[in-house]
Amino acid sequence: MKKTETDMEMIKSFAYGYTPEQVAESYGISVEDARNMQKNNAKEIEERKEELAKGGYM
Repeated sequence: MKKTETDMEMIKSFAYGYTPEQVAESYGISVEDARNMQKNNAKEIEERKEELAKGGYM
């Protein structure tokens, strides 16, 4: 399934260290949905963290 721009922004938020509660509040979703997003995209979140670190953003 193709990810939306919002999905990609949530992944980036998790990569920056946001909690599921913070992501839920920021994007107007339930904490449960945010946790599922984090769990289902764990590999991509880790990859994004590495990209951000290499780019000097973290």
